[in-house]
Amino acid sequence: MNSLRTNIAMTTAVRAPATLYITTVLTASTPAVMIIENVLEEVARVVNQDPWTVKQLNFYHTGQDNRWKKRALAVVPVKFGMSSSFDMFTAVVSIYGHDGTIAVTHGGTECGQGINTKVAQVVAYELGVPVDMVSVKPTDSTVAANNATTGGSTTSEGCCRAAIECCKAVNLRITPIKTANPDLDWAKLMSKCVDVGVALTESYTNAGKHPTGGSDLFTYNVYGATCSEVELDVLTGEYQINRVDIVYDCGESLNPMVDIGQVEGAFVMGLGLNLTEAVKYDPSTGQMLCYDTWNYHPPTNKDIPVDFRVSLLKNAPNPVGVLGSKGSGEPPLNTAVSVFFALRKCIEEARKDAGQTGAFTFEPPATVEK
Repeated sequence: MNSLRTNIAMTTAVRAPATLYITTVLTASTPAVMIIENVLEEVARVVNQDPWTVKQLNFYHTGQDNRWKKRALAVVPVKFGMSSSFDMFTAVVSIYGHDGTIAVTHGGTECGQGINTKVAQVVAYELGVPVDMVSVKPTDSTVAANNATTGGSTTSEGCCRAAIECCKAVNLRITPIKTANPDLDWAKLMSKCVDVGVALTESYTNAGKHPTGGSDLFTYNVYGATCSEVELDVLTGEYQINRVDIVYDCGESLNPMVDIGQVEGAFVMGLGLNLTEAVKYDPSTGQMLCYDTWNYHPPTNKDIPVDFRVSLLKNAPNPVGVLGSKGSGEPPLNTAVSVFFALRKCIEEARKDAGQTGAFTFEPPATVEK
């Protein structure tokens, strides 16, 4: 290739000011600013006012809002009674003498709520060993029979309580051997216990009685509060959850990462209930019309808050909870209603702009169509 000097203009594209008038819409702001500022300057000249005074008349004032975009906040507190009065869970803890590892079977079903993690942690804590020495085995009704349903957000607590009682019983049998052999590490201590005939397997059934001996249906209350900010497009009905802040009372959490995950998951499940998951039937035949994801819309990654902040209440131990903890499965679901009411406030403000100031009915789920 050879470079040549010619007497014609270059054909390279350049967004010079002169070309902005004929290029894309994105660059139209430059001439628009020039034009409107020129108009304001001319108005100021005609009315014999300083241009800055005229421009100030166009500033936004307190109380003004966008006609077609609405934002609103809603704050919702939660008080949720947790009951373990009808729970019954059995745990079996077995320590192996050759290396000191521990196997645990409990009566709950791990379904993503972190029950196995919490059980392993409390066993390790009670026995004074690293958590990686504890292995939680699958639920087996031939080992742990007559267990209650995994539900009600208290199963983790019931199984942890049963596992703790197993550990306490084993510790009572281990203590004399440990006192007589203070220099033995855990593995050698367990081997010594086997040599002298100490039973290293224990089972316990947590019958779900009120821990204080009372008869109240609810063992304790969980508290929380949520603040949600929502933005609504009045023209299309589309909306976005800009930010959600949740403070949740988990007592002294057994595992903050697990419990925060439970809060987040329950909240998003509540978003589906309050916003997107509409159940529809054919009015003539009764046939369900929302039988797939084309017609039934659980929350996905675009439905969750853009800015999602969850924190656990600090320095709030639960005196009747497992190691001071509280449950975290179901209560946070109720906090998602804050998004619904923020959205309802957006609609209320849009109606005011349209001259509609009376009461109106708006029921969940708050779908785009509604």
